[in-house]
Amino acid sequence: MGHPIQRIARSAGEEPSRRDADRTRLLERVAVGLAHEGKNPLHNMVLHLQLMTEKLAAPGKQGSPLDKHLTSMRDGIGRVDALLRAFGEFAVPMNLAADLAAATRRAVLLFAYEARRATVQIVQQGPASMIVSSDSQVLGDLVAHALVACIEHARDGGRVFAGLETRGALAELEFRVEGGLGNREQALPHVEAARRLSAEAACDLSIETPPAGNARFSLSFSYPR
Repeated sequence: MGHPIQRIARSAGEEPSRRDADRTRLLERVAVGLAHEGKNPLHNMVLHLQLMTEKLAAPGKQGSPLDKHLTSMRDGIGRVDALLRAFGEFAVPMNLAADLAAATRRAVLLFAYEARRATVQIVQQGPASMIVSSDSQVLGDLVAHALVACIEHARDGGRVFAGLETRGALAELEFRVEGGLGNREQALPHVEAARRLSAEAACDLSIETPPAGNARFSLSFSYPR
C-alpha cells in the first residue's frame, strides 16, 4: 500500500479548520464537475438505447449494424464508472497507496469540467504508477490544489502540462502553464492551500507565478526503490 509517513501532529484549532475549508473548496468544484461529466455519457447511452430500439423494431431491418451504438454505450458506462471511482477515492483516501501518478490522473479526471469551463487544455505525461513516501490522505489534496491553481493561471485559452518523472531517489510532478489570460485571484486560495499541505505530505514544493504568466508548480517526493 505504498510508503506512508507519519502524519504531523496538529493541535485543535485554526489549522484543522483551515484544512477542512481547503478540502471543502475542492469538493465543491468536484461536485459541480461530477454532475456535468456524469450527465453527458448517461444522456448519450439513453440516446443510443433509443436508436437501437428503433432499429430493432423497424420492419425489414434485420441484421442492422448496432456495433457503433454498443461501443458508445460501453464507453459511456466506462466514463461514469471511472468518474465515480475517482470521486470515491478522492472523498475517502485513507486506504489508498501513496501513488503520485494515480493522484495526478484522478485530479485531471475530476477537474476536467473545470478545465473545459475555463477553456484550458490539460496535457498529461508520465508512468502509470509512481509510489512515493507521502501521506496518501494528504497527497491527493495537494495535487488537486496545485492543478486547480494552474487551471486558474491558464484560464481563457491556456494549457497546463502535467509531467511525472524520477530523478534518482526523487519523484517529481511538474505542472507548467503556457498561455491564457489567467485569474490570479481565483488561483491564490489553492496556491496557499498547496503550501500549507506540502510539509504534511513530505513534499518539497516549488512555486513560480511570475507577473507575466506561465506559472510552474514542482512537487518533489522521496522515491523508495
